[in-house]
Amino acid sequence: METNNTLSQTKIAELETAQSFYKMVYNQFKENKAALFGLFTIIFFVIIAVGAPVIEWALGVDANTQNVFNRYKPPFSQVQASQDVRDQMVQTFYLKSPELAKDIETELLAKNLVTPIRPEDAMYDWVNLSPEKAIEAIKQINTPAKDDLIKSVKNFSSYHIFGTDELGRDVLMRLVYGTQVSMGVGVLVAIVSAFIGLLVGALAGYYGGVIDTILMRTTDALLSLPLLPVLVVIAAIDLQKVPFLSAITQYGNESIIKLVFILCLFSWMVVARLVRGSILSLREREFILAAKTLGATDATIILRHMFPNVIAPLLVSVTLGVGESILFEAALSFLGLGIQPPTPSWGNMLFNALELIYKAPFLAIIPGVLILLVVVSFNFLGDGLQDAIDPKSVRR
Repeated sequence: METNNTLSQTKIAELETAQSFYKMVYNQFKENKAALFGLFTIIFFVIIAVGAPVIEWALGVDANTQNVFNRYKPPFSQVQASQDVRDQMVQTFYLKSPELAKDIETELLAKNLVTPIRPEDAMYDWVNLSPEKAIEAIKQINTPAKDDLIKSVKNFSSYHIFGTDELGRDVLMRLVYGTQVSMGVGVLVAIVSAFIGLLVGALAGYYGGVIDTILMRTTDALLSLPLLPVLVVIAAIDLQKVPFLSAITQYGNESIIKLVFILCLFSWMVVARLVRGSILSLREREFILAAKTLGATDATIILRHMFPNVIAPLLVSVTLGVGESILFEAALSFLGLGIQPPTPSWGNMLFNALELIYKAPFLAIIPGVLILLVVVSFNFLGDGLQDAIDPKSVRR
């Protein structure tokens, strides 16, 4: 009797300590330090991409503002706005408040704070003083726009953490917006490729026969195409002349759409083969035969019974595919076939820095390191998911 009670208590203890499959996957995944590093790195870059406008506002630096007199500045440089930017501010102020601008000119001349050749150039001479002298001068006159003018003068000085590029633009902000483009393209291509591959692989594996032959031979044909000539041909197509694509390319995003199309065209075949193999193994299982016996339609069997069983390997393939897509985008942009300036991406920033590797090596090193870091992080994450989801490696 005591033995039976002991066995019952043991079974109860085992049931209490039993874990669900998702709990076991989670525990397995969090033990993989490399996968956790990849996950946190990806989350960090996603936050950077989403918060790009906030970062731009906080730093007070515009990603597209050019300053050709301060090109190739090294990291942690303080630069001043060019004269045309200062003059533009004065012209805007004249158009906005002409009477107030005349009063400020009169006071500047009366107190000998500036000595222009022509009296009407008093504000232009003032705005081109050093920031300290310009602020000190405007503090000595009585004007309701004093605070706004002081703020404008302070904005003429900018701090560039990663320096400036070949056009005097802030490298950090271009990297931030490049994160949006590079990671956005990578994730979008991976999702679209997974959807196409899932659909093609499921139809080919479930129905077999002629459908399988047509779909798989199409897959093999795309895999056998010479990649570079096809990319060159597609890159030469003007999408604005295609009727159904002209509407979505009118906002200057033609190069992004073209690149996404190219990558999706050549990224779904591996997923299709993976899904087809899984469907072939599931097609003869008992629960599929039972569903057919009970009168379930083909769509119900594929969507409700087969797809959940291929999600795990598909998720791993998609995760690894994001890193490959980012690397592919960088390579195409580096060759001049991808994202076109002025839209920033890590790949075209590398391309622009190609001839400046000795003069300004940081322009090539920084985006190269970011590409390496993100791609390795996605690979770590994919490997971690594969180990965690694989039933053979799950420790129960």
